[in-house]
Amino acid sequence: MRMISCLMVTQPARIALAALAIADFAAQTHPDRELIVLHDGDAAFDTALTALGATSGAAPIRVLRAAAGQSLGALRNAAIAAATGDFICQWDDDDRYHPQRLALQWQALQEANADFCFLSDQLHWFPTRGELFWDDWEHEPYPLNLIQGSLLGRRERMPGYPEIARGEDTAAVLEILRRGEKIARLRDAGWCYVYVYHGGNVWPADHHAAISRAKAYGLARLLQRETELRRRLAEYQPGFGTVRMPHATGELLLQDTGHQVSR
Repeated sequence: MRMISCLMVTQPARIALAALAIADFAAQTHPDRELIVLHDGDAAFDTALTALGATSGAAPIRVLRAAAGQSLGALRNAAIAAATGDFICQWDDDDRYHPQRLALQWQALQEANADFCFLSDQLHWFPTRGELFWDDWEHEPYPLNLIQGSLLGRRERMPGYPEIARGEDTAAVLEILRRGEKIARLRDAGWCYVYVYHGGNVWPADHHAAISRAKAYGLARLLQRETELRRRLAEYQPGFGTVRMPHATGELLLQDTGHQVSR
């Protein structure tokens, strides 16, 4: 088994979110992994992140400080350069990750003998409204039927990110597709990745709302997966509490899916 380097770029305003992402990394079942946490904050923030990493258990977490004023794309490239694993995984600081996320994508990549693995569906969480959607990217035409932010792939095959403030991951994925790299698409495991809208995201509220409006599961598909979804949500620590899953004719209520952290 080869090491997966998870790469997380963060900033001081996101310390509470970063703490959750770090805890989710520490809980991963895939054993051979590291987390590179790259930031351009001050010394106090560096100390706070280092303290979070020190409580993560056996999995190595390295906190690196970069010069201020760089674009998100430039920071992602710096994180890749610092990684020691043969595989890299995008690990956004404001999203949530089930303990089996790395293990599932690693297995899918190996079974397909692929260079990259992406999820084809995800959960989309709006905590201030208590709303959760299951978004299916199979609505997009091939080969764009994948979730760009769920990238796991061979480091040697990874293109550089353009040095821009947002949309850098889209450009990298388009380059992967242009090259014809072999891609594994992991389907029906959307519960292992939670895309979070918290109000301070790179993309605004209407972007997030449009995704779920166009791609969210309807009632029939939610009911087919309700039992597993309840079980998987309960495996997040901390969890999400009671959530509502709107659909065209109403909403599905999932109560007591796990303790929700205060924000």
